[in-house]
Amino acid sequence: MSSGEVTDRLRLICSEVGFALDSVTPELVARLELLAEYTETTSDSERMISVAHAVFRYQEATRPAEAFSPSERRIVVLGCLFSDIGKTGPAGADVDGQRLVAEIFAVEGVRDDRQPVNEFFRTYFPADAEERIRRFSGLGLDPGISIREFWNLHSGWTLQIAEAGGVPPEAIAAAATHHLLEDVNPDAIVGADRNFTRQFGDNAAFDRAEKLVILVDKYDALRRRAGRSHEQAIQWLHDRIESNPRFRGDAEFASLIADLDAVAGP
Repeated sequence: MSSGEVTDRLRLICSEVGFALDSVTPELVARLELLAEYTETTSDSERMISVAHAVFRYQEATRPAEAFSPSERRIVVLGCLFSDIGKTGPAGADVDGQRLVAEIFAVEGVRDDRQPVNEFFRTYFPADAEERIRRFSGLGLDPGISIREFWNLHSGWTLQIAEAGGVPPEAIAAAATHHLLEDVNPDAIVGADRNFTRQFGDNAAFDRAEKLVILVDKYDALRRRAGRSHEQAIQWLHDRIESNPRFRGDAEFASLIADLDAVAGP
């Protein structure tokens, strides 16, 4: 699929929640196209958004008084769409650096997430590993960090890129906090009281919109990349919430998981 076709699909997704993709910077759009070329990220985000829309419809049909508002839906959809823009590297990375980072994220099924990035390159890109290590260092990154530490950097990069790229502020926090269950909280934007520690438009607190972004992201990863059944994925989500001291017993998470179970099941 050409970059133009990808952009047209994403433009339609945005228009359905009242946002014009053309209002973001050309560089941000180029990063989305790069992800579509080298990774499964765009397809993943489209599935996530489809599931989120199913949750919206289910709530309207079963609990209309609790249905997501148009502004919440926009936060969720755009949060899903832009959450992994950081998989193209730091905000200041040139196109070569962006491609290098995207190619790392394109490698799936890595079993040892404790291995340093330099060993990762030697394992998965043996033909030019040393050159890739040099380019990685040129981005100001330490090739001695673990691949897990590297993966976790993308949420912070998402925050930087989205803020610089013209993403609506209300959706930026949702995109940047999609790994909060793993305690990845870029720039500590979610405070202990779950309010945001800085302004994101009218979005003042981490609540059900951000939680739904997290859940559909995790659910999709569990189904596609981990190969788990629907039932296994739903149970994993329940267990993950209950194992996190910050969110154990969270009623919003529990309700959203129940909705996800209802709409995404076999």
